Amino acid sequence: MPSTNTRNVVLRAVLACLIIAGAVSAFAIPTKQVARSLTAKTVTAKCCVLFGPAVSITEPTAVAPVIVTWNSDYSINDEFRIGLSLNGGSCLSYGSGVGPLLTIPGSGFQAVTYQWVLFPGDGLLKGNNTFQVCGGGANSDAAAITIGNNTLTVQISK
Repeated sequence: MPSTNTRNVVLRAVLACLIIAGAVSAFAIPTKQVARSLTAKTVTAKCCVLFGPAVSITEPTAVAPVIVTWNSDYSINDEFRIGLSLNGGSCLSYGSGVGPLLTIPGSGFQAVTYQWVLFPGDGLLKGNNTFQVCGGGANSDAAAITIGNNTLTVQISK
């Protein structure tokens, strides 16, 4: 029969594992709040058109700010405006929004992350809110963006 010390050590180890497992699951994002695309797509347009995936979140009775993050590999042939459409509305920049034209050696793709914070005054509604990446050429309707692997997530700030 195991000693009391051995049982205490095992009990503490099991308890620590349960706490860690619970903490990790607390950071999980619900499926409708995250989108991922692993298929390249090229869009040629002057600003502004919808071109990214869409995600949604359900706001509680007391509408709270949300954080939307888009991470992507992309290649552009001209300066691009990049923004966010909230609930099918206009393409707006809630933070950084310029895709600069850079010469990138190799594949020509660059990895970028845009993060926007939207407040209730920006048009967030009680209930369901949908977010979609949008944009287009800043100077020309011949501007093109090739979007590689990308993810879009939305989370209510706490």
